Amino acid sequence: MNPAEEGSGLPAADRRDPTRDELLALIDSYCDTAPRATARVEEHGSLVLFVAERGWPFYARPRLDRTTEPTTEEIRSVLARQIELGVPQSLEWVHEMAPALATTARAAGMTVQECPLLVLGSPVEPRPADGVVRLVDADDPELSNVNAAIEVAFAMPGTRVGEVGVVERNHAAGAPSAAHRLEFTADALRAGRTVKVAAFGADAGAVGGGSHNPRGEVSEIVGVGVLPAFRRRGLAGAVTYLLARHALDNGVTTVFCGAESSDVARVYERVGFRRIGTICASEID
Repeated sequence: MNPAEEGSGLPAADRRDPTRDELLALIDSYCDTAPRATARVEEHGSLVLFVAERGWPFYARPRLDRTTEPTTEEIRSVLARQIELGVPQSLEWVHEMAPALATTARAAGMTVQECPLLVLGSPVEPRPADGVVRLVDADDPELSNVNAAIEVAFAMPGTRVGEVGVVERNHAAGAPSAAHRLEFTADALRAGRTVKVAAFGADAGAVGGGSHNPRGEVSEIVGVGVLPAFRRRGLAGAVTYLLARHALDNGVTTVFCGAESSDVARVYERVGFRRIGTICASEID
């Protein structure tokens, strides 16, 4: 039996999978809950802004209890506040839960990216990767290099192979911001706000990784990235599978992720995810 099913009180035949609408509502609620562990909340009409008190800045998004949909004036109020705080001007939301917001955000001068939203069905173990993936904890000596590898990977998004690799990772690991990132990551790992998996190449050390961030029975897989020089070796799929498997084995029943493109979404689909909607991310150029 999957540990996530233990104690449900229902025979297997009586349990049902949540509907698409139920999953979208769960994910929408998660996106409101997850930032609150390290951020304070400011309300701007029908929008809520999460102001990080430690770690990296968050987004604004529609309030769960709103009675009206966000207006251009409310969006501009949030953007002005983000400028005042010195944080990125950004909004994120589940498109199906606020379908008019993309048009409103564009009217407020924002660029909107529409990304596949996927949820895990039955995990599918991928083919063996050319490398090793494993969990890392707060005291792992490779943690800083793992962070650096992921950071470099996200600076060159997508799945395309390239020359960028260990040299660039080492440079990122030595940057002034690396110590702050390491401290925040270690704190999140110790507190259980995140779980991290690293990917290692032969004789190369850390070349990528990813995380999942459990909140009750829902968790999001985030930050899965591999250095361009080590892509197309099955590492991203192996990282995703191990994260998903860890979540399910530790009480999570709904695992989801957003993909920056259809190409990236296919990596997730190969390990058992399926698309159920769209995550929107908007920012000021």
